[in-house]
Amino acid sequence: MLDKIKAFDDKLISSVSKLHNPVLNKIMLIMTFMGDQGKVWFLVFALILYFKRSLYMGTAFFSALAVSWLFAEVIIKRMVARVRPCHKIEEENLILKKIPKFYSFPSSHSATSFAMCAVSFFLCSTWVTLIIFVIALGISFSRFYLQAHYMTDVVCGIVLGIIIGIAAVIVTGMIIPPVK
Repeated sequence: MLDKIKAFDDKLISSVSKLHNPVLNKIMLIMTFMGDQGKVWFLVFALILYFKRSLYMGTAFFSALAVSWLFAEVIIKRMVARVRPCHKIEEENLILKKIPKFYSFPSSHSATSFAMCAVSFFLCSTWVTLIIFVIALGISFSRFYLQAHYMTDVVCGIVLGIIIGIAAVIVTGMIIPPVK
């Protein structure tokens, strides 16, 4: 089963490399940069707190971001220890110039992005959630496009992020009652 997943991932990585072009490369580099160290999510988090000033909402967003990063980057990645696709590619064929040092599975960019998306689904207006979803999707796809992750890394990161985001809303609601 794992061999079939690896073969599928390798085939998809090969296919996406055919999409590479200078304009799309720049867009994907910007998207991935936005997700680095949660840059865009801390900005979104700050803006939401500025306009909403809600302890419940702020706690839900922050805990979703922190826990998704912890699980994806610190715990699961080190347990699985999957080599990134960019570590198998010759340097002159790479778009991403700053190659990630650590493992591939799951994508922490995807996990944190979709944790934020899940929280926004429950706590924000539709248009805010849509904006967050588009950014999260762009960041997640950029990781695959730039060959920093396999598609299964990205998909599993998305699933992990959604689960943690939902859990953050539920647990935060148990600790800090939401104000209506």
